[in-house]
Amino acid sequence: MKTRTPPFALLLLLTGCTPHPGRVILQDKGSDTMVNLMARMSEEFIKVDPNLVVAVNGGGSGTGLKALIDGTTNMANASREIKEKEIRAAEEHGVTPHETVVAHDGLAIYVSVNNPIEHITFEQLKCIYSTDGTCDHWSDLGVTLDCGGGDDQIVKLNRQNNSGTYEYFKKEILGKDGKFTNTMDQSGTQQVVDVITTSACAIGYGGMGYGAGHGVRYACLAKADEPCHQPTVSEVALGNYPFSRPLYIYTDGEPTGPTGEFVAFILSEQGQKLVLDTGFVPIGQEAK
Repeated sequence: MKTRTPPFALLLLLTGCTPHPGRVILQDKGSDTMVNLMARMSEEFIKVDPNLVVAVNGGGSGTGLKALIDGTTNMANASREIKEKEIRAAEEHGVTPHETVVAHDGLAIYVSVNNPIEHITFEQLKCIYSTDGTCDHWSDLGVTLDCGGGDDQIVKLNRQNNSGTYEYFKKEILGKDGKFTNTMDQSGTQQVVDVITTSACAIGYGGMGYGAGHGVRYACLAKADEPCHQPTVSEVALGNYPFSRPLYIYTDGEPTGPTGEFVAFILSEQGQKLVLDTGFVPIGQEAK
């Protein structure tokens, strides 16, 4: 078994080298879908315990899990489940990943408010995003849209492959062996939203906590000939929205000490209200 360097917060506890006497800094890293949610948790938690600071960083689910495996973060946020190969790598580093579901999300399809499309299906998304797809213009979907000079070419926005959202979308839309066509890859969900605000022909995807308003709206999503649904709290909670997933925090073993205190805060009534306030679905509200 390899000798592992303790996460920064543990070093602070062991050495007492804190910027302020008695203060502990926890490192939290990973999912860009969750970064605003976790930042809000951090801001509110410090009001409960001023001596426990949570430093929140994004970078993608894969990046957060790698940091947990390497021992450079206390918590890894992930919008997907940990992979078997990541579990094996963790074990080689003496890390035992422990999974905590902290919220639920409806993966939303973003389009411009100027796009008249009424609904979109899984099959149409595959037609847009797959290498085998033939949907390169909005007219291919029966949508009349002029993005300037009579052009209606679809601007296909994607996430980078270290993103849990990217992997979830790829699995559900393209299938296990599917491949993406040429896309404009964005580093985070906010970047996807920003592009759509300036491009009426753009389409993208990301967590339901982003996107609505400021020139961007959610497309009503359906499977085949089934009714379409919006990624709202009630639709995800009722199990009606067809593109829902849990959001996770991974720790090295069951969270205890300062990490345990922060995770307990997230799962508390106050923490779950923050989940709702940031546009996600609190645990316990989702359909069984």
